[in-house]
Amino acid sequence: MNRHDFEVLRDLPGKRIDVPIRLAQKQATQPIWSADRIPIVNDADVLILMNINFNPETGAKGINVTLVGEGPICRLDVDGARHGDAGRSHKHAVQDEQSIRQRLCDGVLARAELSGRTLSEVLATFCDEARIALTGPVELPEGS
Repeated sequence: MNRHDFEVLRDLPGKRIDVPIRLAQKQATQPIWSADRIPIVNDADVLILMNINFNPETGAKGINVTLVGEGPICRLDVDGARHGDAGRSHKHAVQDEQSIRQRLCDGVLARAELSGRTLSEVLATFCDEARIALTGPVELPEGS
């Protein structure tokens, strides 16, 4: 996958998440709340999965999107670990054919305007920008 392929997929209309999104805590990763392998239905008929993470102790939020068979294609980190000049709130996305193999380490875009936002606001912004409709219920932890 290259940047053009990523943009075509990102801009594809009609993407949606029909299943309920429910974050839960797992013993191994406490205090983090997460929802994993959320399928994103799309007209390109490719298997795309979303993961959502929230750490109530630090306020860090993360949304990861993976193209099954390829690897990670997009990641939004808000109020998390600093990533160089991009700061604590930033977005990773496919830049070229090497990006997926390098876990999206290049081409990081600062997203400081998302700092301090709730998980609900971050998820809504991400889905709006990626043209993903949330048609199922969304249950987020209190204080997220």
